[in-house]
Amino acid sequence: MLRTRFLSVTAASLLVWLGSAAPAVSEPPAATVTVTSPAADSVHPVDSSLFVGWRNDTGQEVDVWLAQDDGAGGSQRLFKLASKASSKPTSELVTAVPAVPDGTDYTVEVTTRDTGVRGYSAPFEVGPVPAAGPVVGTGTGSGGAPGTSPSWVQAQDGHSPR
Repeated sequence: MLRTRFLSVTAASLLVWLGSAAPAVSEPPAATVTVTSPAADSVHPVDSSLFVGWRNDTGQEVDVWLAQDDGAGGSQRLFKLASKASSKPTSELVTAVPAVPDGTDYTVEVTTRDTGVRGYSAPFEVGPVPAAGPVVGTGTGSGGAPGTSPSWVQAQDGHSPR
């Protein structure tokens, strides 16, 4: 009995010593999903195309939802925009904006199917696109009167759309 106790104490000491001498194994970083588009403060009319982009380092397929701020610091899912979307590290899709009330508190949620890792876009607006500033152009309008010409219109960024 004494011999058994000696071996168990020696074995336990050896295991503790070997355990502390082994190199530390770091845990892999937490998997993430990051929604890269739509852009913050962008405006998307109902039934228009909505481009959604994301980075996904989970390796899992994702579902894509249209969500809205619930007023209590969270969000409420409104419509599933895509199911079983790509599991690739960088992905995008085009979907139509569903019929929802105009508002500024919409986001896109991209969530993994198995683990629930999720990411949210920046808030954007659903509603009519704001009227652009004055149109700058050359030529004549209808009836030969000076004004804008549909053949040349300057874009807001100062470049011709051609």
